[in-house]
Amino acid sequence: MAEGVLRPGWEGAVPREEALARQEVYRAARGEQRETLLVLLWQAGLLAALLLGWGLASGRVLDRLFLSDPLAVGRAFWRVLLDGTLWFHLRFTLLETLLGYVGGAVAGLVAAGLVVLVPGLEPLLRPFVVVAYAVPKVALAPLMILWFGIGVLPKVLLAGTFVAFLLFLNTLAGAGGVSPDLVAVVRVMGASRLAVLRRVVLPGATPFVLAALRLAIPAALIGAIVGEFISSNRGVGYLINAASSRYRTAEVFAGIVGLLLVVLAMNAAVSAVERRALRWVPRGRDPLGVR
Repeated sequence: MAEGVLRPGWEGAVPREEALARQEVYRAARGEQRETLLVLLWQAGLLAALLLGWGLASGRVLDRLFLSDPLAVGRAFWRVLLDGTLWFHLRFTLLETLLGYVGGAVAGLVAAGLVVLVPGLEPLLRPFVVVAYAVPKVALAPLMILWFGIGVLPKVLLAGTFVAFLLFLNTLAGAGGVSPDLVAVVRVMGASRLAVLRRVVLPGATPFVLAALRLAIPAALIGAIVGEFISSNRGVGYLINAASSRYRTAEVFAGIVGLLLVVLAMNAAVSAVERRALRWVPRGRDPLGVR
């Protein structure tokens, strides 16, 4: 068709194309909903199978004193939830975990940014980072308690230590994967090192940072719980430790369920951030491209 000549009836083609596009979007959304529902059903089935197997094994294969059973755990969880015991201890664990998580994440990101910005800093610090990362973080807990007492601060620092290394190393790995050609193009255009970091390196490292943030959730919780195990008179770690010393296995599992709820809530928050930061990444994509 020659330029400027419109085919008769073209006015109706655009609405039809729009309708087809809307139908395709609607069909894709329905397919995604069906897939999500199927995954949820499978997850519910697996959870039910695990609980059923646990219930059947308890008292028959394994001693109920050490394993308890799902019904007893449910009753114990409901009891500590209603009488306020769980929330009293959980709020301290939650505070320690969140402060350690945020502080450790910020420290890890800032340290990684400095290493990227300052030439020669990465090879200089590499052996120190490797040695510091190799130190079992649990071994630091007694020192933290010794230096800072049995309050909230040592648990926050311990949780932050777990988180900071994850963020630092993952961010550097993501920065190292940024295309050097892209960096060279931006540098030729006159961008400063800070601009390259902000415009190219950090967006390129975002998937690694988000993966580290997801991995750091249980790490921060472990740091807080380890600190409460060693020396504390409050927190879910203290609750679990006290219950286990009295062979209250169901109460121990109830405390663990409370911790799992915290992890699930934090993981949902990170997933929301991930969906917003990585809008262009399709959900549920098969890495092998089979579907």
